[in-house]
Amino acid sequence: MLITAINWLYVIFTTYFAGYGFHHLMTGISFLQHSVPQRRNAALRTAPYEVKFRENYLITGIVLVSIYSQFVSIWHGVGCAANIILFVMSLVVCVYAIREMFYKILSYGLGRNISMNQIIIYIVIFLIVAYCTSHGIEHYDTGLYHAQAIHWNEAYGAVKGLGNFNQRLAYNSAVYPLSALYSFAWAGGVSMHTMAGYFVLLLSWKCVDIIQVKRRGYFTLPDAVKLIAIYYIFTILDEIVSPASDYFVMCMVLYILISWLDLDRDREKRFYPYAMLCILVVYAVTLKLSAAPLLLLAIKPIWKIMHAKLISRPKAIWYFIGLGLFVAIPFFIRNMIISGWLVYPVTAIDLFSFAWKIPKGTAQYDAHEIAVYGRGYTDAGLYNISIWDWFPGWFKALSAFNKAMLIADAVFLAGLLVFAAIYLVMQIRSGGITFEFPFRKSNGKRRRRKGQKLGNKSGIKPFKKGKKSLFDNAGKVVLMARHRTVSFKDFIFIDTIAYVALAFFILSSPLVRYGALYIWLPAVLMTGKLVTLLFYQRGAEKRLMPVVIAFIAVFIGYKSIRLVMYEIPRFKPYYLLTQQDYMTYELESYEIDGYTFYYPVTGDQTGYAPFPSAPTRADVKLMGDDIKDGFLKNK
Repeated sequence: MLITAINWLYVIFTTYFAGYGFHHLMTGISFLQHSVPQRRNAALRTAPYEVKFRENYLITGIVLVSIYSQFVSIWHGVGCAANIILFVMSLVVCVYAIREMFYKILSYGLGRNISMNQIIIYIVIFLIVAYCTSHGIEHYDTGLYHAQAIHWNEAYGAVKGLGNFNQRLAYNSAVYPLSALYSFAWAGGVSMHTMAGYFVLLLSWKCVDIIQVKRRGYFTLPDAVKLIAIYYIFTILDEIVSPASDYFVMCMVLYILISWLDLDRDREKRFYPYAMLCILVVYAVTLKLSAAPLLLLAIKPIWKIMHAKLISRPKAIWYFIGLGLFVAIPFFIRNMIISGWLVYPVTAIDLFSFAWKIPKGTAQYDAHEIAVYGRGYTDAGLYNISIWDWFPGWFKALSAFNKAMLIADAVFLAGLLVFAAIYLVMQIRSGGITFEFPFRKSNGKRRRRKGQKLGNKSGIKPFKKGKKSLFDNAGKVVLMARHRTVSFKDFIFIDTIAYVALAFFILSSPLVRYGALYIWLPAVLMTGKLVTLLFYQRGAEKRLMPVVIAFIAVFIGYKSIRLVMYEIPRFKPYYLLTQQDYMTYELESYEIDGYTFYYPVTGDQTGYAPFPSAPTRADVKLMGDDIKDGFLKNK
């Protein structure tokens, strides 16, 4: 735990100042600023966006450092030199920013209403997650290829045709260069694998805001997502010792959604924070492709930019598009180097003909195997079977909780569609909505409609005034934006994307481990919205708040006790100091062009060392005289 904590302090230092420097530069760009009134009835002026929460620097910094590690890996191994450069750059930003930071802290505080109790909570969470990261159950795929992927990035970086040597390594992810950067294997000790735990730490700190429910006096939609995030954190705490990309991307998706809903709840009118969250979505896709549906979130900041004043709208849009490409470019380059494909194993985008390119048939088979494995089969030949054939068996294999959540998703979706249809019909029948158009034009001149008042110079009457709508009160409750909750319009936007993500997950590779969050989100969002609507009732706070607070306290308390009871029989004192090393397996050696390689005697797991190793004996040859020159398939 101690070694993990020291590692994280270094991560926090480098990522915080990387994020601070980035936002300092970004908010100074004129066409990324927002318009504000100078005084009443005065002209608008632009002002830079001020980052409200300091954890935004940490999350932005982890993205920047991840991009940096990927670019480094394109040229050589991610090791000592990369860390020296990163540390020096962070130190320069620190020296530049330290005066301004102290001035702001002394003048305005830490950027939020934070008490000493909250600081203690942050420290306790830091230590608990560090302890859980120091040991645990190693994920099967870590021994299969995660550890080897990190080792390759430490030693050589991205190697041409590496997917030919070990096909699993063609599943490129931004996780592995980042983990290699902070593993400190070059220091002569073990290779640390702490970054999955660090992502859990960032999400845990984000969820601390759940305690604001009591101070605020009411429950909001972001609080519902925080509760499911806490549930997810407790679910994976015993496995975050493994650098599995599933944990990274799920934590990132939850962080994005919580931050997004916080902005919606606070009625954020500026486009900058929404656009930056969309950049985080691009980064999440480079962690794992399952996050791709969240790219639909970009609709909102684009709409906000198009309605912004005093800025160059095309410049702002193209700037963020360029920023998104900057995040994705190293991921695409690494894909091309490792597998020869832009996105492996997606063969629909076939742009290159590199000598080391994995054959199209092999990539297609791999894609089919991933899909059918998620459906509960092992035969890739079953890829084309109908969803009606495989879905019942897949659903039956789900846990009781996941079954309940999926059923709730379907029920809520049906209910929402029925409500929308009834609302529309009743509005039309009651005269709340009509489809009568304004008067027609004839020969360029306007004609006065029968019964039109002469005093109406414009003559424009876009909607017929009907009698009072039967749903006026319901509209005020459900559709009218209130200062303390996410509006119905914003909720529908997020919930629609959640259902799109669920459909994408089910139709691609619905292995629960890959995306349990996508099964939970629609039901969680709908339940959270229904709970928030209850607080519209007069006096609801007095009746509901004790119930909500008790539920949160019992839920967190129960999960904490379960965690402690689970850890007691597994406690070992040296976990308080060091981190559990990768598991080892019995391997057998062989040679390729004078270099020694390894494969397992039994099974397909190889672990971190010996290196290089693959699940099977590779049928490849070197492209040159050295391993770093790459691999070609033997004809």
